[in-house]
Amino acid sequence: MQYLHHSRIQLFLKKTLLSFIFIFLFNLSFPTFSSATQLIENNEKPSLAVLCYHHIVQEVLPKSLDTIICLSEFEDQMKFLYEHGYYTASLKDIEEFLYDKKKLPEKTVLITFDDGYESNYTYAYPVLKKYDFKAVIFVMGSKMVKDCQSQDPNVFPKLSFEQIKEMYESGLVEFGNHTFDAHDLLDGIPSLLHMDQDLIIQDFEQINELFDEIGLPKPQSIAFPYGKYNDTSILAAEIKEYKLGFTVKKGFVYQDSPPMILNRIIVTPHMTPDKFKALLQDNSPALPEGFEESIILRPGSNTAYVLGKPLLLKSSPIIVNGITMAPLDFFVEQLKWDVVWDPILYQVATKVAFENKTWLCFTAYPVDRNVMVPVKPLAKAMGYEVKWHQEQKMVELRKP
Repeated sequence: MQYLHHSRIQLFLKKTLLSFIFIFLFNLSFPTFSSATQLIENNEKPSLAVLCYHHIVQEVLPKSLDTIICLSEFEDQMKFLYEHGYYTASLKDIEEFLYDKKKLPEKTVLITFDDGYESNYTYAYPVLKKYDFKAVIFVMGSKMVKDCQSQDPNVFPKLSFEQIKEMYESGLVEFGNHTFDAHDLLDGIPSLLHMDQDLIIQDFEQINELFDEIGLPKPQSIAFPYGKYNDTSILAAEIKEYKLGFTVKKGFVYQDSPPMILNRIIVTPHMTPDKFKALLQDNSPALPEGFEESIILRPGSNTAYVLGKPLLLKSSPIIVNGITMAPLDFFVEQLKWDVVWDPILYQVATKVAFENKTWLCFTAYPVDRNVMVPVKPLAKAMGYEVKWHQEQKMVELRKP
């Protein structure tokens, strides 16, 4: 027994020593790449776009307002976000991004709707479900209608309690405050700016009561009517424990942006795909046609495509000495490949589909706290054909 115990200790020490030697040699081999990667990350200024929508119609209106877009335009824009690998954030994501300095995916967008039009449920909600996208609707409390309550024929119809509840329970749509009854103009100035602190707090308490009646949590975010605010309205929101405030000042949101006066980008009608792309300042390529049945990895991109669906990677694939490597967790956690990881020897192993059931081992590489594995041998071992497409600068994995 003592001999067996001694042998196990020797084996452990040997593996540990080999691990240290390997990591040391790896760092000697690739110091320039690792340092460059860290430099790029430090020089980037994390940001996200907050898109602002309002009313959606089935067909383009002859004289549409700047805040009304047709359904086909909205569908095209959501398709663009999907095909370009965008992550649709929740309000909690934005809070953590601003207050806790949490890192969000490189391509992150917050989709918002103002006013609470019924078209958000009729037209936008099915599209959001199609792409599994999250969104936020800021409602005018006094304009929402109880079930079976008649709508005002002179205005665009608003959401019903039942529609709000259904969207919230889907887990895709959150709701925020657009004031209970302060979305009006008085002498050309938003009513909210005429109100003192007590009146604003009273308005916020009315929206809380409405949310409670519907079955929603109390709102902690507000979209200021017409995007206008003052010190009194911000202080009232903070007293009521609001975490986020949104304007309609055009621009992106950065980690050092003031949380209560965040920029948003209003999406206007007749916006072509190229204009929408420019709005997001996105020059990245989408998934090329013909690869919907493949797995696509692009060096330098933190988005992979699996059977046409974009998936976010913890680390972008890299090329070192002509070998494409990708994060191990992508294959294990997202693709559910049966791969065994040895953190001591820094190796991964996968069972080869031969009669003898032998194990095929590969060396993994530590890069910026991520475990990276060579794509080609691992994918071939799992039964995939592997092809490099020079024109698109991407690796394709496909089942034969």
